[in-house]
Amino acid sequence: MTKRTGSSPPPAAAPARAAKPKKEAAPVKPAVQLSAHEDAGLTKAQITKLHERLLEERDRVRQGLGQHMIDATAGSDQLVDELDIAQRNTEQAYLLRFADKERKLLLEIEHALEKMRTGEYGVCEGTGEAISYKRLELRPWTRYSVAYKEQLERERAQHRR
Repeated sequence: MTKRTGSSPPPAAAPARAAKPKKEAAPVKPAVQLSAHEDAGLTKAQITKLHERLLEERDRVRQGLGQHMIDATAGSDQLVDELDIAQRNTEQAYLLRFADKERKLLLEIEHALEKMRTGEYGVCEGTGEAISYKRLELRPWTRYSVAYKEQLERERAQHRR
């Protein structure tokens, strides 16, 4: 029979067993729970489809935004002719305006994705009424129902007069 000394660990404390709890304790990224507002009347399949559409649109807009910024800031240092410089400045102004519109759209998309994460997606921010699925399919980042958006546009037009 072999006699154990006090310096050797017992079998339960073997290094292989000590490493196992570390693997189990590793942080596991929880799946994002997507949901719409209970008044929206959207099914899980519809929410999933709209979420995928938002992600695709976000990627497309990010790529376009990056490309427009690259195009707008591309070297005009080599231009000597005043007409070429004027044309390049006009193009840059257009590209920067377009990039700004894309940046605003990106913010709207991010807002819609956040609303899906918090369970507030699918209802009009102005009235609290459900936004139709058909409208969400066309513009999944929309914040307002058609009726409320029309009301806002009428009010905006009256203020311009």
